[in-house]
Amino acid sequence: MKSPTSASHVETEFKFRVPLHFDFPSFPQSLGTWAIEPVRIMDATYWDTDDATLLRWGITMRNRTGGGDDGWHLKIPMPTTKPATEPISGATVRTELHCDGASATPPVEFLELLSVILLGSEVTPIARVQTERKPRVLVDSRDAIIELVDDLVTLSRGTQIIDEFREIEIELINDAAMSEALVIGEILGNAGAESSSVSKAASAFGPAAQKQPDIPQLPRPAKDDLPCDLIRWAFSRQVRRIFQAELTSRITNETTTLTAELTRLQELLTALRNWLNTEEQEFLQEELAWLIRELSVGTELSQQNEQANAAIDSLSDPGDRHEAEVAIEQFFTSKSEAARSSLQAARRSDRYLFLFSDLVNLARIPAVTPEAYEENSIWDRIPTDPCNQITIAHHFKDIFQKKSLEICSKLKCTPTKAPESNLGELLRAIALSGKCDPSASFALGMVLAVGSKL
Repeated sequence: MKSPTSASHVETEFKFRVPLHFDFPSFPQSLGTWAIEPVRIMDATYWDTDDATLLRWGITMRNRTGGGDDGWHLKIPMPTTKPATEPISGATVRTELHCDGASATPPVEFLELLSVILLGSEVTPIARVQTERKPRVLVDSRDAIIELVDDLVTLSRGTQIIDEFREIEIELINDAAMSEALVIGEILGNAGAESSSVSKAASAFGPAAQKQPDIPQLPRPAKDDLPCDLIRWAFSRQVRRIFQAELTSRITNETTTLTAELTRLQELLTALRNWLNTEEQEFLQEELAWLIRELSVGTELSQQNEQANAAIDSLSDPGDRHEAEVAIEQFFTSKSEAARSSLQAARRSDRYLFLFSDLVNLARIPAVTPEAYEENSIWDRIPTDPCNQITIAHHFKDIFQKKSLEICSKLKCTPTKAPESNLGELLRAIALSGKCDPSASFALGMVLAVGSKL
């Protein structure tokens, strides 16, 4: 993803909407010293599809001048592991990528990164955002830790001004300054500022911006809801995770998480197979297996390389060790380059995009059997072997808490506790289903207390 002209960083910020006449409150001196910076006049053009595909995913792509970082910016929401941000409405954690240059159209690497979100849709300039920014920086005893900006924003679409408003942003320069950011946010809230997570450009996009993304975030169903609703909820949640992992993998060049999420979907399809249209389920399984193979080759080669290098130490002759090291390096370098080329070609292929298009359809309208629309229990048509039972217990544990605990307890497979009893029942099921069955692999991983990583 990265090139000599592009860079990325994780952005953590809090946004507040305030009246145009809002007076800034005073902040305690114990926070640090405020440095007032020059006013910036910024002009940004936001690009998206006519249906606001990117914005509905929480993604923004713009070309901006006047901010000190002229060029193209792409902001993508990222899962956060920072519990401190969760209770604060308006806090967002995003990866921001910046590409230098005055290109009139979005950079190719941005469009490639977004390929599974866009799925062939064209992006065009949608909205213009002009901002008069008054920034100030909070400095503690050593460094700048927080940037606080006061923005006067004018939104336009075409030649028409859509909206004018004032927005305050708190952005962490140093992640360790979260407590100071929370104090500032609380003071702003007490002064009348309203927490907001809405993009500056959202108001200019019109009604399309209010629609759900292509893969909706569905409310959690009740245990007595129809099987079709439970199945749709589970698929929607899992496919969203796959899309998020796909975006992240392109930024980080790490495919382990994407592979794991695709494997989880394989397991879910297998466990729900009696509720699903057979042909569609089998076709998706084949395509998922293809992609998982492509993604896994590099990881497998890396593991094999480590094993080969470890074996070199057993050679007694230094000359033999040197020759072996050279041969191993040449072999795995060639194999790794071939694997990377194959994966890159796969991710640029129509087959790859068609698979993700099929995943969108799976999440939105799963091809279920007629029984799924009747008042049945979803457990009625789940195969009784422990592999599939554990898979369903894992994916539906928030809905069927008691039953999921009973299944895990029966097989002694709590995520933090190693098995205490004979695994004969599970191993027999694995032997019967075959070691390549993803449900069997998942169930064994759960029992061996690594299921939380799979």
